[in-house]
Amino acid sequence: MSKLIGKRKQDYLAHVIGQEPSVDAKIAVNLTERLDGAIRSLRVTKADLATLKVVGTGPKAKAAAKQAAGPFDPYAFNAILVFKRAGRDALIEKLGEIEETSHLRQLAEAQLIGLDKDMRLGPVAIEDLREAVLRGVERLVADRRAAAS
Repeated sequence: MSKLIGKRKQDYLAHVIGQEPSVDAKIAVNLTERLDGAIRSLRVTKADLATLKVVGTGPKAKAAAKQAAGPFDPYAFNAILVFKRAGRDALIEKLGEIEETSHLRQLAEAQLIGLDKDMRLGPVAIEDLREAVLRGVERLVADRRAAAS
């Protein structure tokens, strides 16, 4: 028997709940979070733990894990610092990891990155929004440098 706590416990709960075909993905995530908060630790057999390791390595599992990661955190990285320290290409790469326009808008709003009016509302291509966020960061950095001189 193995005792699971923390991230391993949450991964195991997500795996078990995800195996049930009648459970919707969103409900599975909510159920996993509630159970994780209510259960302090789990004891599972080594065979059950081995199936988690075998099943949990495919691309489907990675997509499910990404979905189960929880709500988007607009402060996961500081766009201005990434731009200043690692450059334009690094920021483009970081923004490329964000796959939803609503998340890009949240990031821009939370980090006070100015977007053009047409990018703030309504449907827009994600690539255009990424480029707008990048331009906003470039403007912010340029404005700060100008103010400092």
